[in-house]
Amino acid sequence: MHTLIVGARQVGKSTLINKVIRALECTVSGFETKKEDALADEIHGSPVYIYPAGQIHQQTRENLLGYCKEQHPEVLEQAFDRAVHLISESEIAGNIIKMDEIGFMESSSEAFCAGIMRCLDGNKPVIAAVKEKDTPFLTAVKSHPNCQCFFITEDNRDELFPVILQFVRQQLLL
Repeated sequence: MHTLIVGARQVGKSTLINKVIRALECTVSGFETKKEDALADEIHGSPVYIYPAGQIHQQTRENLLGYCKEQHPEVLEQAFDRAVHLISESEIAGNIIKMDEIGFMESSSEAFCAGIMRCLDGNKPVIAAVKEKDTPFLTAVKSHPNCQCFFITEDNRDELFPVILQFVRQQLLL
């Protein structure tokens, strides 16, 4: 079973995933997406980048996914198609696949969405942050038969850490 941490914006999904991975002391592959507010401009808003999991974050044209201004995303054409290699590489590297985060922006890339679903079909443990929104793609991810959803809120996020850590440890032993 894969671990999906589902919740609203800024509730602590990524923080919880990073805390679990540090506690496990395992190697990770996969991806991390990050809205870089410090690089925002008035016209486009904040750029959103995708990075290889566990590596230094370097902003390049190749890993720029788009922009977000006042919670309205603008996805660059074929941005996720360029990033699909992060999923393919994650299927062979690392002990665990980190997907931080799965949201609605990638829905425009069939290849990226198919890569995520292929990982969820596989046996290598996945730990992912998933947007709370309901889109056809996100609903398919959250209802995948190989996944266990943990719903995070500001009230329960501290209590979830030991529960999720134990769950992921069990998955790594299988």
